[in-house]
Amino acid sequence: MFARFLLIALTALTTGAAHAVTFVPLAGEITVTTSPDRREASVAVANMGMVTALFCIAFAEPLDQPIRLEEKGQIIFLPQPIESLPLGGKLEGVEPIAQTLTVIPVRGPSFAFVAQGVKPIYDATHVFVIRKVTKEDAAEGCGASRT
Repeated sequence: MFARFLLIALTALTTGAAHAVTFVPLAGEITVTTSPDRREASVAVANMGMVTALFCIAFAEPLDQPIRLEEKGQIIFLPQPIESLPLGGKLEGVEPIAQTLTVIPVRGPSFAFVAQGVKPIYDATHVFVIRKVTKEDAAEGCGASRT
């Protein structure tokens, strides 16, 4: 397990240095829940019972099977810079991120959610084509931005 996280960290650092990109790993209790129509999903990261990050995904096509995951692990995403936001500034509401999100549970298969034509940032077991992924304010939940 430690080797897996070390590989991810090294990949993020070397990729970041070469392309001025900084992937962000978030660890905790990961929950992935697909909507009843399997067109959308939410990915939540919680620590000490409190949701610290929430991602909302819209799939390009409805999934054949729903995804349900509750497991310790980590997610990896790539924030997009916002010119008007000072370095270290707090953003309220929807945060723009690159159209790739990877879920790596401690046990079980990994998942990559990527836009059409985007290469996953991690060699995931399951790859799903998405229309959109956003990082939401955890208190607000997934809402209008999921359309």
